[in-house]
Amino acid sequence: MSRQYDLRDEIDAEEVEPLLPIEKKLIGWSLGLGVALLVVLIAVNHFVPISP
Repeated sequence: MSRQYDLRDEIDAEEVEPLLPIEKKLIGWSLGLGVALLVVLIAVNHFVPISP
């Protein structure tokens, strides 16, 4: 039981570090690429529907 409290104390005491500029850029590129690929998938599905 005391181990859980120690772990929670350690997590609460940990200082939050700000994101580095390169990390922000990678997050932006990843989200942008994901949205762009989702739009491409929707467009392909709209123009070439899968017929049974």
